[in-house]
Amino acid sequence: MKKLLTLLLVALYLASCGKTHTIEYPAMESYDSFRVHKIELTDTATIIHAGAYTFEEYWFRLQGDKGEYYLAGRTTGNRYQLLGIEGIELNKKYTIDASGVLLFTLRFEPVAKEDKAVDMVLDGSESLNIRGLSLQQPEITRPRRIKGEVVGDKTKAVILIRDDLFQTAQSIESFGTVIPLTDGKFQIDIPTEGDDFYTLIAWEQHIRGSMSTCEFIVAEKEVDIVCDFEEMSNSVVSGEINHAIKALKQRAQAVAAPYDKQLEELEEQGFYFSDVANDILARAGAEQDRDKALALYAELRNLPDSVKYCKEYWAVASQQLKADTEMARTILEEAVAAPSLVYINFVYQLYYSLQYGDQYGLYNEIMQAAELYAEKFATNNKGRELAEKIESAKIKVGSEYIDFEAPDLNGKMFRLSEMIEGSRIVVLDMWASWCGPCRRAAMKNIPIYEKYKDKGMCVVSIARESKNTLALEKAVEQDGYTWPVLVELNDRLNLWIKYNIGNAAGGIFIIDPATKKIIAIGPSTEEIEALVKEYCE
Repeated sequence: MKKLLTLLLVALYLASCGKTHTIEYPAMESYDSFRVHKIELTDTATIIHAGAYTFEEYWFRLQGDKGEYYLAGRTTGNRYQLLGIEGIELNKKYTIDASGVLLFTLRFEPVAKEDKAVDMVLDGSESLNIRGLSLQQPEITRPRRIKGEVVGDKTKAVILIRDDLFQTAQSIESFGTVIPLTDGKFQIDIPTEGDDFYTLIAWEQHIRGSMSTCEFIVAEKEVDIVCDFEEMSNSVVSGEINHAIKALKQRAQAVAAPYDKQLEELEEQGFYFSDVANDILARAGAEQDRDKALALYAELRNLPDSVKYCKEYWAVASQQLKADTEMARTILEEAVAAPSLVYINFVYQLYYSLQYGDQYGLYNEIMQAAELYAEKFATNNKGRELAEKIESAKIKVGSEYIDFEAPDLNGKMFRLSEMIEGSRIVVLDMWASWCGPCRRAAMKNIPIYEKYKDKGMCVVSIARESKNTLALEKAVEQDGYTWPVLVELNDRLNLWIKYNIGNAAGGIFIIDPATKKIIAIGPSTEEIEALVKEYCE
């Protein structure tokens, strides 16, 4: 008996020694085209399953000697050397195929238990450097599983992103989880506090800029998806709510479909713009002065539809608008009478359309529904986004500024209200390192700041960056800003939405700290100087 117990203990010990700890889709502070989708921690190695995710016909190469690649422990400072590579070879050039994906595995020395995060380093290069690669599996309080299969497509990877984070191509790469497929299938466990909406995108479509998307709600413990990116109508998502949402979409599409066919046929026959619109378009195309050309295009956009389109096209388009209006009115009435997540996307889209004008003449009805859904579904990501957009629409001259807390380039946190306390006037400069006009505008303000910084002028700069701050650091050094520079990395604070500048590169807001009011939005350099002089002299 004693011998048997000893054998059991030895077996348990050996089993524990050989145990593999796996981290799926680990968090990373910053990265480039390099993505890590799984880490295996064993007693003998740290195995990193990764890939290069980039554009078709780009090439990828891990250049250098094996000894130049290592993991740097965040806690211990230890270096864990590269032991081997599978899937690719060092110093060999690989041309990326149409999928935009090149998968491989890196094997490093085992990492000490004290190191909960590492930096992946290539000496003398920034191309592979990844900061803050977590070695801990994120805690999932309400785990939901998404199982998917992609059919009718040569897709090698998909992007999964929560709908409220799906704003731009930049936000997709910043917030989306890139998931490699195995035999066309994938599986992922996600954390969620509510029944959130998600979008699935084929990676190769994303890099080409033409995306078919599969939208769905994760309202059950497990969601099964069969996704056809070539013919989205064939896609199927499990769950009662997802079926109801699809039925609602089909109902709306059925109203528009006959008119869409007629309009398409008219376009093919050359019946589209009116003579007035064609004249403006011709003049814009021939105009050499860029500003004058843009003014003509703006004139074209602002024409009433009845004037913009020829009579044949407008006759059908006006009928479609009438039918769409009646459909929108009916569904809005249903949505308000019996609020449900089935309707929230429809309400959101109608509210979003108001920024282009009240084409349906349903402003009051849309606002009533939007405010109802923002309040009732405050824990849902689409409801939160709707609430943020309603609130951001209030940002204008005379409204109070929105306070926030963000890090500087060293990671130290600063709160806007504390930074501007005691100042007479504040320039809040929201920009990006990749925005040339933003940077040129900021540099024009440097002389003004140097003149008035000791007289009560305060400048707070916050840059909208993606993946890492390397480009920002270079921009700050090149441009010579002497005021504080904060970072909005990967839209974590949603500041661009909160300040109602959407997907624009940036914007300038002048704040009176005494009243907390915004006194100017998007002023010129001359206007900024005049306001600063007024408040500081």
